[in-house]
Amino acid sequence: MRRLVSMALIVVLAGVSACGGGEAGTEQFTQGGGSMEPGIKPGQVISARQVTGYEPKHGDVVLFHPPAEWSAKGSPMLKRVLAVGGEVVACCTVEGKVTVNGVPLDEPYLGEDGPLDVEPNPRSCGSRRFGPLKVPEGSVFLAGDHRAASNDSRCLGAVPASAVFAVVSNN
Repeated sequence: MRRLVSMALIVVLAGVSACGGGEAGTEQFTQGGGSMEPGIKPGQVISARQVTGYEPKHGDVVLFHPPAEWSAKGSPMLKRVLAVGGEVVACCTVEGKVTVNGVPLDEPYLGEDGPLDVEPNPRSCGSRRFGPLKVPEGSVFLAGDHRAASNDSRCLGAVPASAVFAVVSNN
């Protein structure tokens, strides 16, 4: 299993501006691993709006505090929201696409995907296939864009939306 530590984000700069409407400001972070390639590369500095009371939106790229079972260090992580509480998410269609409530997602941001011929394993995200899984209310189903190099909700489960503390700008 890939080391989750390599996906951690490291805070490099403090908040630089204040915003209203549930946003506490903007911070900059450095991506620590390759789970969000090709859009966000390892070592790339990204800007993210701080949020309180995050209201999940499909496609958001979010920073969150992972549950203890996701990371021994508890460092913030970066992933994309694929599904929200109450939805059923699964992979794959005949074309190999993720579905939410039976509707295939259009994911132009995807990097390398996991293989289809590997059996799903609840403790390893090596396979592209998973589910169907119903996302618990108040939670989000998160995945990296470079699925072949990402440990995420596909094998580790949904994350409480309250764990999200920032949304990446211009994702």
